[in-house]
Amino acid sequence: MNIGIVGLGLIGGSIGLKLQRLKHTIYGVTNNNLNKKKAIERNLANVVSCDLGILKECSLIILALPIKDLIHPSNDLINAIPKDSIVTDVGSIKEPIINTWGEIHPLFIGSHPMAGTEEKGVESGFEGLLENAKWIITPTSKTNSHSLKTLSKLITSMQCEIYKASPKEHDEAVSLISHLPIFVASSLIKTANTEKNESLLALTQRLAASGYADTTRVGGGNPNLGLDLAMNNQTNILKAIKEFKKNINEIESLIKNNKWELLSEKLTKAIEIRSNFTN
Repeated sequence: MNIGIVGLGLIGGSIGLKLQRLKHTIYGVTNNNLNKKKAIERNLANVVSCDLGILKECSLIILALPIKDLIHPSNDLINAIPKDSIVTDVGSIKEPIINTWGEIHPLFIGSHPMAGTEEKGVESGFEGLLENAKWIITPTSKTNSHSLKTLSKLITSMQCEIYKASPKEHDEAVSLISHLPIFVASSLIKTANTEKNESLLALTQRLAASGYADTTRVGGGNPNLGLDLAMNNQTNILKAIKEFKKNINEIESLIKNNKWELLSEKLTKAIEIRSNFTN
């Protein structure tokens, strides 16, 4: 297939590398000439251009853009996409994106690969990023069945596991397992940064090891992503924060009141529950 990818950052670039390996011809669009040069050097697509006009060659187009640019797309992007091309996105919020694109393009299907690192930009993509990743598709009653089959086949060919959910269910679920952890990790980083005690700060920075790095990784990523998530999935994220505060307050109370047996039970229960999320 001739496949267009608008945005060759971490996700778009990784998809471009993977799909070329699968013998598709990739038309990649970058936002400026510097990124175009870097994308060409990294072979992120067969054809790389800043000109959206190259999308006319594509029967399927993947929009790998920041959330704000998916919710408020430029007229140039809208006009460049052929009406008979299948279009999907890789945004980590679905309802507002689908509300926008469902009115713009008849063959749009919302989707979201659950993969990423703290890196960003055209230097960050790599072919193995999506291997064995969970990729959520969020069809609606308006979704074209043939387009859905074509997109599903393509995703499966990339060795991804497909899940289907409504846009609403998707946004509720990811607020708990993907969005909330960004803000929790950010708070953990701020908590450890004991600026008023320089000697303690120096020691904690030296002692921080892989466990701390793993726990806080998502808090050290792209701040614009966190802002976009908060602004566009606000209700669900606030519900998740409320529930988190309830749980951390319970732990605080158990520690304060020397309820060691109950604390042990709570920690043990968390270990049991965690296995349901990590299989």
